[in-house]
Formats: sequence, structure tokens, C-alpha cells
Amino acid sequence: MTERFDSRGFLIIPDPREHKKAGAILKPVAVVEHCYCPQGHDIIWENADFNGYPGIRLLVENQDHKRGFVILSPIFGDHTRVALDIKIREGEKLRLLCPICEAGFPVLKKCECENGELRVISLKKDFSYSDAIAICDIVGCFSSFIVKAGDLITQSMIEAIQ
Repeated sequence: MTERFDSRGFLIIPDPREHKKAGAILKPVAVVEHCYCPQGHDIIWENADFNGYPGIRLLVENQDHKRGFVILSPIFGDHTRVALDIKIREGEKLRLLCPICEAGFPVLKKCECENGELRVISLKKDFSYSDAIAICDIVGCFSSFIVKAGDLITQSMIEAIQ
């Protein structure tokens, strides 16, 4: 059985890209180094490691009002996530909350998936819609965006400049 924690007590998160062709060098195009709830709390969590980068920790609540944490990869386009203290199901809608103050994340717009909404996580301590990331609140929906200086940057645009 694989270990869940390393010798320092950090959660070990497998890197699915390790299965790519040997010798290929993968470097992230965009990595979230700090992100904030509407109250200004930094939700980057040093206790999770995604290919050398700390994860984004969210408190989540499902439709049955059960709560736990979801840790997301900070690497844009990497959809790796880990659920702690909660079982999540594909297609399930979750409430996304700050793990520190439990503030909810505001809606940017309706997602293209059936029932989801894109939730805004600011890249600035003074909450900003124009410098933010947006993620869908439906488990398994891969819609995510970076909004930088008011311009929407999507995964396809990032791949085009590689």
C-alpha cells in the first residue's frame, strides 16, 4: 500500500503526468502562488505538494451538509485534487468556502456544464474580480479560468502560446 504522508508529515499527492513519455520535460505555464478568499485569507496550503508547489485548500460542503476539505493543484490545467474528511462524487455540486473564515466565494458566471457556477478566487489580498481564478463548483467539471487584468485567459489560449 502506498504511503499517504512523507517523513515530514506532508500529504503525498501522486503526479499523473509521471506516466507521460520518459524524458519529456513538463513545465507549468501558470502556477497560483497565492490566492485569497473575499475576506483576504490566503488559502494556499503548504502541507500539500503538487509537483513542488503547495496546493489550494478549500472547505467544501455537499448537498447533505457534510463538510471536508478539497486540495486543488495550483498548476493551471492540472486537475489533480485530493478530498480530506469528505467523500465527493462526480457531478455533485459543492459549496466552496474559505477554510479559515468560512466565507463563500462569489459567482463569476454560470458554467457551461449543466448546473455549475464559476466561483471567483482572488489573486490579490484586496479581493479582485479582475485578477482572479475561477473554478466550477461541480465535482469533475474541468472549467477553470484565469482572469488577469480583466482579460479572460483559458486553457486553450495557454496551450496555443507554448
